[in-house]
Amino acid sequence: MSKLITYYNNGDIPLKTAVELPYTTIILAFLFTTPQKPLSLELGGAIAGTLTTLSDETKDAIKLLHIKGKKVLISFGGSTMNYVTYCQIVGKETELAQSISQFVIDNDLDGIDIDFEDTAAFQGKGGYNGIEFLVNLTNALRKFLPSPKYILTHAPQPPYLETDSGIDGYIAVMQKVGEKIDWLNVQFYNNPPWSSNPAEIVKSYQQFSQLQGLSADKLMVGLPVTKQDAGSGYLPINTIISEIIKPIQNKGVLGGMMNWQFSSDKQGAWAKDIGKSI
Repeated sequence: MSKLITYYNNGDIPLKTAVELPYTTIILAFLFTTPQKPLSLELGGAIAGTLTTLSDETKDAIKLLHIKGKKVLISFGGSTMNYVTYCQIVGKETELAQSISQFVIDNDLDGIDIDFEDTAAFQGKGGYNGIEFLVNLTNALRKFLPSPKYILTHAPQPPYLETDSGIDGYIAVMQKVGEKIDWLNVQFYNNPPWSSNPAEIVKSYQQFSQLQGLSADKLMVGLPVTKQDAGSGYLPINTIISEIIKPIQNKGVLGGMMNWQFSSDKQGAWAKDIGKSI
């Protein structure tokens, strides 16, 4: 069964409204660290009650979502974390994983999503090896969050999986620890030539599914809900269905669809229409 995934970051729409929508997985955003306190986890966005605790509203919504059988993850990383922060935690992946895992367990979450966006670390320019960091972090997380009880996902940008892109570090990551990762939420936006290019998305989806450690059922096509949710990559719902979903389904398996972000789907049309199509 294909998955339908959304990221929850902005509180314009209450998280509890996801209970009545066809999402299979909601990913809370974000959990992160800072250069000043590299091993101290902090929370940002609408999910936070304080810097270190989820809001009561978020906790109540998680309970309701679980009653409906939906999975709730939290994403670690995001665009605010850069090489300065990562350089502080390289070599401390086990300690970091233990802290992240404890947060997941303490808050009755179903797993963790890794949103790593430090491109320079795949080019030898970030002061550390991004592949080694992600492999070590994934291995450590799986130690503390064993499968199948807990879900472990990553959210790479498409060039991280594109052979010879110069930043194709996730090819090696999937070769080394792909069996420990449940699926990838691939961000097909803010990344030319994929942005707003259905044919390129479908083509790359097929190519990525053949990579070692990957398969079609482990690939989610990530798109923005509105033009305001990304610098580029927006596509109307009808175009997504006719030019991305159906062509992929016609050729085989569609792992699922992901969107950024929940608060922008104010009438639930994206979730309902895309949900029906998959």
